[in-house]
Amino acid sequence: MPSYDNTLEEIKNRVDIVEIISEYISLKKAGQNWRGLCPFHSEKTPSFMVSPSKQIYHCFGCGSGGDIFTFLVKYENLSFRESLNILAKKAGVEVKQIQKSNAAPEGKERLLNLNRDALIFYQQSLKGSSRARNYLEKRGITSEAQRLFSIGYAPNARDALLTYLKKNKNYQTESIKKAGLASQGAKDLYSIFRDRIIFPILGLRGEVIAFGARVMDSSMPKYLNSSETPVFSKGRILYGLNFAKESIRKSGFAIFVEGYIDVIIAHVYGFSNVVAPLGTALTQEHGKLIRRFTQEAVIVFDGDESGLKAAKNSIGILLENGLNVKVLPLPEGEDPDSILRGRGKEAFADMLEKAVSIVDFFIMHIGIDSHGQGEKHLVAVEALETISRTPNSVLQGHYIKLLSEKLKINELFIMEELKKIKKRLQRKIGPVKKDGNIHKMPVRVKPLDEIYLLQLILQFPERADEVFIALSVEDFEDPTTKTVFGKMKNGLVSYDNLISECEGDEKNLLTELSFKAGFEDPEKIFKDCIKRLKSKKLQVLLNELQDKIMKAESEKNDVKLKTFLLEKQKLLSLKHSYD
Repeated sequence: MPSYDNTLEEIKNRVDIVEIISEYISLKKAGQNWRGLCPFHSEKTPSFMVSPSKQIYHCFGCGSGGDIFTFLVKYENLSFRESLNILAKKAGVEVKQIQKSNAAPEGKERLLNLNRDALIFYQQSLKGSSRARNYLEKRGITSEAQRLFSIGYAPNARDALLTYLKKNKNYQTESIKKAGLASQGAKDLYSIFRDRIIFPILGLRGEVIAFGARVMDSSMPKYLNSSETPVFSKGRILYGLNFAKESIRKSGFAIFVEGYIDVIIAHVYGFSNVVAPLGTALTQEHGKLIRRFTQEAVIVFDGDESGLKAAKNSIGILLENGLNVKVLPLPEGEDPDSILRGRGKEAFADMLEKAVSIVDFFIMHIGIDSHGQGEKHLVAVEALETISRTPNSVLQGHYIKLLSEKLKINELFIMEELKKIKKRLQRKIGPVKKDGNIHKMPVRVKPLDEIYLLQLILQFPERADEVFIALSVEDFEDPTTKTVFGKMKNGLVSYDNLISECEGDEKNLLTELSFKAGFEDPEKIFKDCIKRLKSKKLQVLLNELQDKIMKAESEKNDVKLKTFLLEKQKLLSLKHSYD
């Protein structure tokens, strides 16, 4: 039976780390490696590196590093076992041998399994409901689209889903309630979704994390979403992104619409780079999520008052996350669904081509005519309050120039007003952190000699014994380099074996070292580093001995004083040989 370590290595050999990480962030080729914006901290210049040959990643901005397992654990907030199961499934590797046969799936995994089984029930129910199928066809949702988006139907019965999950799939009542599929009434448990079209909400890997449900008549509420669970937070999920991410990368931009049906109909008509928030305003998490795939976005919200309000909010959020934003204002009473089905693909494509800048959007929204008449100062202030939110100074400069040209106001005056707005907003919200994702701690710089020696041992393992004879673990000062050196000295000289035994800062250090170039004169570096470390250690001992000498002198203990002075002479002589 394969060992645990062999199973991990087999998964790594079968799964491409570039392919896995590319599901979450955009990577570009950089020599033998790949580079992108780090998903673990905010940055403008890509410093996140991925090595396909070594199957590791490292960010030179925040120091985070690891392998495919580490990435999923940190990015998805998973346990190691959960990341292992996901990657094993992708790799086609059997992992039963490292699980207890009687162990129940972990919490998140159980919920995902439950959601998957609930979806199977909803899909089977759709096949048996001609009314639901007719509704979907009437809305232009083809059978192909129904299959692609795994659309289902919840029967109009209080306990149909519950019976299926409990009797057919052996789920407990508490698990079904925890998944947000049922609630406790005054007398009994009942299904949350009844007599509604079901739109499964999928994560980036295609796993079923929640459900959206729509009525087929004028009943209210029109839409219901799953309540938040350990696997679902609506402020972090964009509907359709699992299908749209590749198209977004290829087209270079994302299209934001308002609802499930808008997304699905857009796909039916060939616009596959479309996503939507889940019945909520766009959030910062949405902005961070989409920025992993593109830096361009077009907002296509409904032409009514609530749609305009949503567009304004979305502009600010996307700008804050460094995206260049355009807006496609739709005629009142229209949405992408009605335009695509009423006017066709070409008409919608033409409208997208004519999407306006955020400056034009504010001018149109407040009501300045083609001659520039109207409340210019209101447009300027409202636009600048939004423009001030982008951290991208180049993008900000572009918008300022555009605003100056459109309003025929001197650019210097607009920049002056922007400074005032920034100061006012800063007073209101307090100091802005440069990094919104990480509370930075003071970074302790690791001694270069210790870093160089570890790097050399990894590059020239045949020289490791020479270093181990010359130095002890105590010769290392930094806690991280000390523990890594200790593991090396205990036999973990191979990089693959070593990194599998390291966690946290140790793993971050090793991934960083693996990206570093070799030395021009490794022989000299070997000798110099060993000398300097030995000399530094001797200096520490001399300092300690000097304290003892001073204490012996103050106590007038001549015996101890003579002994300490002799030791000092020996240490000084030894230190001179290393200096």
